[in-house]
Amino acid sequence: MIEEMGIMTFPEASVCWKKERSYVMQQHTKYPDKFLHRSIDKIGIGKGTWLITKKGMEHLTGKIEEQANKETWVVVVQQGTNIIDEKSCSSEAAAEELMKELVSKRVPESRVIQTINYTYLDHVNKRNYGVRLPGGVMIYCKQNA
Repeated sequence: MIEEMGIMTFPEASVCWKKERSYVMQQHTKYPDKFLHRSIDKIGIGKGTWLITKKGMEHLTGKIEEQANKETWVVVVQQGTNIIDEKSCSSEAAAEELMKELVSKRVPESRVIQTINYTYLDHVNKRNYGVRLPGGVMIYCKQNA
């Protein structure tokens, strides 16, 4: 019944929109004013369980679920465990180009050519391809599951 009403937990909604599981919670923590009025609620005591409506996710991401699922690649800018930015792309080539563009904005041009080494950041799964930058920043691209 809840599913038919378009109500999901924050992690479920994040995954449905092809985002990291913590995406909605991170957005809520950092930018609570970004959310559609009355589209979220918490149930339970203490940490509880946060819920969001389908309309709330559409408002937050600017995309309906079907659009989000068509975009197969994502470029992530992450500092420590916090995702700073995520952008979707429709191809691997577009994702790699965007990733390199974002890196070049953060690193002086002379260093980009000489010292940037793109590699798999998760050596076991070989899913997140990108670079680690000073200050704990990672910029990488990956294919959505």
